[in-house]
Amino acid sequence: MILDATAGNRTMWAYKDNENIVFIDMEKKLTVKPDIFCLNTQTPFADGTFDTIFYDPPHFYNDTGSFYAIPDKETFMKKWQGYGEIPRYYGGDKYKTQMALLRHVYEAQKEFQRILKYEGVLWLKWNETYIKLGTIIHLFDNWHEMIRIPVRLSNPNRTQKQTYWVCLCRYKKKAVQAQII
Repeated sequence: MILDATAGNRTMWAYKDNENIVFIDMEKKLTVKPDIFCLNTQTPFADGTFDTIFYDPPHFYNDTGSFYAIPDKETFMKKWQGYGEIPRYYGGDKYKTQMALLRHVYEAQKEFQRILKYEGVLWLKWNETYIKLGTIIHLFDNWHEMIRIPVRLSNPNRTQKQTYWVCLCRYKKKAVQAQII
């Protein structure tokens, strides 16, 4: 079972109604509704429910009017007509300060430790718009970085910041030896 812990309008997914993915979000005005409205810091799931969690938190804070700050299609089309059908809402309007955003990321990763199976993986997407990836990674207590994938920019310019996908697993208490058959 897969959890999208920041579903937004499901814009990263090619197939938006995949029955193997549970979509959660706290924003009620989304055009593409999540399966469950809840905070990703306080989910209704049992311990060890998910094999994989995707986490694409806001990469910025105190954002009230940008392209990424409008959750519903009607308002988005009035302001950004011609930029697509579904808003790319990121939730940067929910956190007024950098500290509030960092606190949220820290609390979310704690919840992910609870609801992820012990051998599961967490995929974190981060863009260095305002905060470097190293600062974010330090918030992930008891996680081990398995792989870091920089996203290639199609038209790199001086204002674009680097985006990464980072795959994390929990620290293992004992070394696991592979059995050769």
